[in-house]
Amino acid sequence: MIRLSIVCFLLFPIVSCFAGGDNSSSVNNDPVAALESNTTAGVLASDGTSEFDTGYPLSPERKELLISYSRFKNIWRFARFFIGIIILLAFLFSGLSAKFESWAERITGKKTAVYLFYLLFYTVFLFVVNLPFDYYRGFIIEHRYGFSNQSSGEWLIESFKSEAITFVFLFIIVTIMYKLINSLKRWWLWFSIGALPFLVFVMLIYPTLIAPIFNTFKPIEQTKLGQELTALAEKAGIHNPDIFEVDASRQSKKINAYFSGVFGSKRIVLYDNTIRLFTVDELKYVMGHEIGHYMMNHMWIGIGLAIVMILIGFYLMDKILPGVIRRYSQKFKFDRLGQIASLPLIMLFISVFSFVSQPLTNGVSRIMEYDADEYGLRLSGVDAETAQVTFEKLSAYNLADPDPAGIIEFWFYDHPALNKRIANVNKLYEEISKNN
Repeated sequence: MIRLSIVCFLLFPIVSCFAGGDNSSSVNNDPVAALESNTTAGVLASDGTSEFDTGYPLSPERKELLISYSRFKNIWRFARFFIGIIILLAFLFSGLSAKFESWAERITGKKTAVYLFYLLFYTVFLFVVNLPFDYYRGFIIEHRYGFSNQSSGEWLIESFKSEAITFVFLFIIVTIMYKLINSLKRWWLWFSIGALPFLVFVMLIYPTLIAPIFNTFKPIEQTKLGQELTALAEKAGIHNPDIFEVDASRQSKKINAYFSGVFGSKRIVLYDNTIRLFTVDELKYVMGHEIGHYMMNHMWIGIGLAIVMILIGFYLMDKILPGVIRRYSQKFKFDRLGQIASLPLIMLFISVFSFVSQPLTNGVSRIMEYDADEYGLRLSGVDAETAQVTFEKLSAYNLADPDPAGIIEFWFYDHPALNKRIANVNKLYEEISKNN
């Protein structure tokens, strides 16, 4: 969503997912009864099974659904980007942003309070304008393809929660940014330096304070599965690991797993859908992959990449935007970057910069995913067929295109295409077998 540009730009390394943003939903068996979650996903068929359980192996009908869903997502990526750009341009050229600043100044003369009221107007306005698009993509489409388990009321409540949390972070970020812009020549440098402790702080509190606002997390160490996965973590040298099951089925039928947090808040999280639909060996491979992220410090690499991109992006912003403001100041109704009314222009710049730089950041992410795939294969000790079935299930249950067009993968995929991951683990398994 375009209104979250700064927050998303700063916070993108928060979690490392097994399936990835384009190969699944967010975050992230012959099921053994002892491993099953208390929750179920999908509509129950006459034989007591869930219709969603029939997603794997991929039937011809579901393959058609996969193709349709993938085609929609490819179109939507571009459509939503340009819709967001148009909204921000209209916001600027109508002079509405300047009016919001003027209204905030009438309420209070204190700068920090002006930022607060401006952001309140700004957030509410963009929430209302974007609501039809977000509802269409996040609710209607997800229901149409059989993913969403939410009612419209539940979806709206979660949207309000997300908006409120975003507002808090946005207020902190924006206040610091504008104070630096108005007091330091090289504000972009100090902002980038300050982003490091801020990112670490958010990643520290995310697993324990933010994520539980939307879902319930329960430790699985005492279950049979928990014992298997704990033993796997101990094998990697991780003692007393924090492994959780999250009730992701509250929102969606999609499957995933993820690693998040830093220092004492680090944890590995498995979706309840994943636990229910994967075998023990498949889950061990998924777990091994997440342990790989942990052991190879991918979270810290993500933070480092984020800081570099923030530094480059905000440096370019400082060099480009003042000239844009001078040229269109009469239409914008403001004349300085240091005015809070310039926020939509900053959001516009970050949106374009993020879109253009996606191949770089996603390319780095794909390399880390290949490394985690290899680590998971070696640690779990599963065979190539088990790893392959794991990826095939991700594709089938999440309707993820296993073989997207090259340009789509290059530009948008933060994880390698599933067919490439399958080919890679097959090659790795052959090498491991030869060496043994």
